[in-house]
Amino acid sequence: MTIEKLIAMFIILFSMFYSVSMIEPFQKNIINNEEIDLGVIGPGQTISVSIDGRPKTGGILGKGGAYENAIVSELPLGWNKQNSDWAGIPLQVKITADKFANEGEYKAKIEVLDEDDKEKLGNITFFVKVKITHDILSTILDSDTKEVFSGQPAKFYITIMNKANTSDTFSISSSNVRDWAFKKWIYIPAESSKVISYEIVSKEETKHYPFIFIISESSPLINKTMNTTVIINPSLSTDFKAANNGMLFFPVMNGIIYALAGFLSNFF
Repeated sequence: MTIEKLIAMFIILFSMFYSVSMIEPFQKNIINNEEIDLGVIGPGQTISVSIDGRPKTGGILGKGGAYENAIVSELPLGWNKQNSDWAGIPLQVKITADKFANEGEYKAKIEVLDEDDKEKLGNITFFVKVKITHDILSTILDSDTKEVFSGQPAKFYITIMNKANTSDTFSISSSNVRDWAFKKWIYIPAESSKVISYEIVSKEETKHYPFIFIISESSPLINKTMNTTVIINPSLSTDFKAANNGMLFFPVMNGIIYALAGFLSNFF
């Protein structure tokens, strides 16, 4: 074996003594120059990497020490980063994908730094890989048709599933119902789902065909549209008020009933 090969092997073995522990998004011991698959995220979504910067071994006395900083030194074009706080506990960096990123695999470079090699811990460099997909959001509607009285809310229950390996916030809104522009938001952790109620109200006694939109706050590319039907029937108070316009039948008994209904309508 040549001297060059021995030196190369020594460098590889020596570099493996330097390691840190990743605690988010999952726990893993990281060695120098390692590549780590962080899973699947959507365009515009942010994934955090937290590192325990206080190893218990190595350093000047062999009892560990403290790394001062963690930085994202290389990113795909159009992506954003947030480096860790100085001497943060833990050291956390954040990587945000381009909100219009195409589907595919992307890599970033992270460095954990012992500034000026003060504690002889050795800097750690590693790479993270994520897969971008637009198929992050999944929804289930309890029913696509609701039948209610005028002025009564048609309440839809929607199961929203975030299939990404990072959390996100989604907005829920609707269109195609006049004078109704209700919007709400829901936060959903990574790889989990929540059920949310969304209400549509109208006083127009007719059949409506609202669209319900679910859109990620991270990127408009992550979205779902649901077609629904809302049937608005006359309410009891509406029927009573209509009685003031006259009777439909002439018998005396019907006249008494209609008169009473008209009188009661004045209290609604």
